[in-house]
Amino acid sequence: MAEPLRTVRRRFAEDIGRLAGVTQPAIIEAFATVPRERFVGPGPWKSLSSDLRPMVTPDADPIRVYANIVIALDEAKGLTNGQPQFWAALFEQLRPSAGERVIHVGAGAGYYTAILAEIVGPAGSVTGIEFEPELAARAAANLADRGNVELLAGDAHVLASGPADVVVASCGFDGVPMAWVKLLKDGGRLLIPLTVGSSLPGIGAGAMLLITRRGKAYDARFVGGTMIYNDMSGRTEEATRRLGEAFRPFRDGQALQVASLRTEARPDETCWLAGDGWWLSTASNS
Repeated sequence: MAEPLRTVRRRFAEDIGRLAGVTQPAIIEAFATVPRERFVGPGPWKSLSSDLRPMVTPDADPIRVYANIVIALDEAKGLTNGQPQFWAALFEQLRPSAGERVIHVGAGAGYYTAILAEIVGPAGSVTGIEFEPELAARAAANLADRGNVELLAGDAHVLASGPADVVVASCGFDGVPMAWVKLLKDGGRLLIPLTVGSSLPGIGAGAMLLITRRGKAYDARFVGGTMIYNDMSGRTEEATRRLGEAFRPFRDGQALQVASLRTEARPDETCWLAGDGWWLSTASNS
């Protein structure tokens, strides 16, 4: 007799949590609760294994989606559901908690938006924003039964608004979106991929940047590498070039490290990357 999906989902959540080094029970519980099969469309599913080998599931049994695999949502555009271990590890760093307001940029079909909604609970809320109209429509349908979620279709640079405890993006940027930084409450966190081009069309390679507001100051640090779909607006050739130059020592084997986001005065010798009205420093705020 086949195992109930809830049992499969629970084992999947515990395995993912172990792989990602998760210590927060709410993250495990969210992965054990949210039905991934609802968000990835009908099977069989095209996917990438944990070592990026392309594969197709042998059948459409929902049990197949409960593995540490990337599942295609729109193969032509390189849009995927994302790797569970990757996002579980990021949520461990981001530490969303009950009652918080989250803005999720790049909601896709809504799976990780639902995970976040489960973590913050009914006292919290999640605003998901998706640029691709078809995916936004799918996400809205998939999330319709979640009273603590709103789904917006369009450009997050325009749509993201209101005070937030957490802003997290599932698409790559070539600079720090200061409009989102300014949404953060004291103690709020912004997690974005900083990416340049890669060998895969539409996919950027880079690192995940976590910014935390501390009063009027902002701590910053990298929390892992990434390959992810690039943001569809807001990127420029010049900003991408500057980011590529900043990443160059890292590609040559040096450590990649920043410690703070600065918005005052001119950049000094600790500047790692500068943009319009902001710069990332290798020096801490203390």
